[in-house]
Amino acid sequence: MTAVVETALRCAERGWYVFPCRVGSKQPATARGLLDATRDPRQIERWWTGTPGTNLAVRTGEPSSLVVLDVDGEEGADSLHELEQKHGRLPMTASVVTPRGGQHFYFQHPGVEVRNTAGTVGDGLDVRGDGGYVLVPPSIVNGRCYEVDEQSALAPMPVWLTPDSTSSEHAQPSDVWTSMVRDGAGEGSRNVSMARLVGHLLRRYVDVDLVAEVAHLVNGQRWRPPLEPAEVDRIIDSLARVELRRRQSR
Repeated sequence: MTAVVETALRCAERGWYVFPCRVGSKQPATARGLLDATRDPRQIERWWTGTPGTNLAVRTGEPSSLVVLDVDGEEGADSLHELEQKHGRLPMTASVVTPRGGQHFYFQHPGVEVRNTAGTVGDGLDVRGDGGYVLVPPSIVNGRCYEVDEQSALAPMPVWLTPDSTSSEHAQPSDVWTSMVRDGAGEGSRNVSMARLVGHLLRRYVDVDLVAEVAHLVNGQRWRPPLEPAEVDRIIDSLARVELRRRQSR
């Protein structure tokens, strides 16, 4: 069994959907690309036994419960550094070094839609979520390999990788917010749901101390299981800074 087949089978065992890309390329080798992605061991063996040398791609998004932050070269590294100064360092998580010297950071999918973005979060930073895919080791592009950098368990996706939670595009009727507070949130959606709720309140000029009281109360009574209090505080602090910058720029 080849290394790529072994890796593809391990990816499938952890719940990731995989498919082949052309030799030395990011282009899908199947007719429907990521829509052909599978966890079926027999199909995986047929693909890479029948066409050895093809690259290995993992479908991101909800199907694989995976989101990947692609940090492209020095530009992406500089943008990531600036964001970490504002929001704190990225949590320890699995990562891969790309052939161009960039890095892929792997995170748990939050359970709500995560759109693919290119440069939206920051210059040289792309997010691969629902409807996206990434190549993984031992894939090769331009004669260079994708290489494992860190093998930690996947961390929850940082809130700031989603579109600005205080943005007007998140405006919802009041019954949506009432339902969120009443029904709560479970694992996989707690962070993003908390960020949406906090952002909604801050955007409407609710005092940040009151926002904190509400957030911790809802977290303790409605989130299943509750987030760590320090994580709730981190979300509030992060979004409060975003909201302050928005108000100052008006």
